[in-house]
Amino acid sequence: MTTTANSLREIHSLHQRSKAIRDRLTGVPKNIAARQAMVARKVDGLDKAKKEMTQIKVAKGLKEVQRKSLLAKIDDYSTKLMNVKKNEEYKAIQNEIALVKSQLNKVDDEIIDYEIDLEERDAAFKLLDMDLKKAELELANFQKQSSDAKLGEEAKLEELANSLLNAEAVINPDIREQYQRVIRQRGPEAMAVVEAGACMGCNMSITSQMLNDLINCDTLVFCRSCGRILYMAEETEKMTKRIV
Repeated sequence: MTTTANSLREIHSLHQRSKAIRDRLTGVPKNIAARQAMVARKVDGLDKAKKEMTQIKVAKGLKEVQRKSLLAKIDDYSTKLMNVKKNEEYKAIQNEIALVKSQLNKVDDEIIDYEIDLEERDAAFKLLDMDLKKAELELANFQKQSSDAKLGEEAKLEELANSLLNAEAVINPDIREQYQRVIRQRGPEAMAVVEAGACMGCNMSITSQMLNDLINCDTLVFCRSCGRILYMAEETEKMTKRIV
């Protein structure tokens, strides 16, 4: 059988389509791992936000305890004030009450700041939680879709492999070993189309003899620059036939 340009085009196309499927199948675990890593980062971010909110709640709780203590002091001083008889002592207690009230105002401001901070953090936490749930759902959907598609992709790959065996049958047995060796080494990159008198794999021009060999299809033609198996573009082949 003769290895025509059309048969080489078909062989190259089958190799390319097979590689595309293998790349998709190989890329799925990497894609899943990347999505899982993203989910893990979002979980860490949510945990960090939760811990920070807990720390602020603890700090706020301590301030509330401090507030109660200050209020108790004011009550105690107020009771003493009712029983004091000396003016100097009365003024001293009033000064102590004023000092404690100043401390109380400061603590009240700090508690309000904590409450505002907690409200803002709670809103941000809810957004982070929604974002995490969305990422988890997308991961689950992607895993399911990938699992559902895998059998179909593998079936297509097997079908292409059978088509490739049939297509390769046209290659002369004398040069089939050479063809297979190049394919094993470079896969779909082992072949390139010739357009405008140049290999489209490396853009180097071919010789007149190489063009004649491509037209006659008696043997495989290899690019002298990159080593790819060459075949004519469909339009170029039609032009050569019209010339002949």
